[in-house]
Amino acid sequence: MIVADSNLIASCVLESTATESARNLLSADSEWYVPRLWRYEVTNILATMIKAKRLSAELATSVFAALVESLKAYEREPMPDDVFSLVSEHGITGYDAQFVALARELHCPLYTQDKELLDKFPDCAKPYYRVRKG
Repeated sequence: MIVADSNLIASCVLESTATESARNLLSADSEWYVPRLWRYEVTNILATMIKAKRLSAELATSVFAALVESLKAYEREPMPDDVFSLVSEHGITGYDAQFVALARELHCPLYTQDKELLDKFPDCAKPYYRVRKG
């Protein structure tokens, strides 16, 4: 069981340097919890790819529908007071705080590539992709 951030979700369905790592994580643990916010963030990722002419609107619609179907049973909303406390104490965005709060509530890791979250929350934030040097 993990909390998956939106970029991890997108990496599973959109080819990038992190795709193999994201898919390996999915194979190892397919119980990915997410705050409902993931829908809006992934919509924006797909919209950005459409604007850049790297993805058709039709394919984005299909990809998004498949993601919703696979994740809807795992959507959970963190407690608002936990979210606001994280924002107040750590100066992170309300969006990021939702993922951290959910991971803490579920007592599981949050997989992300967000450097700020990795630095500020080593208790729960874990990278899913390591940049290979050389």
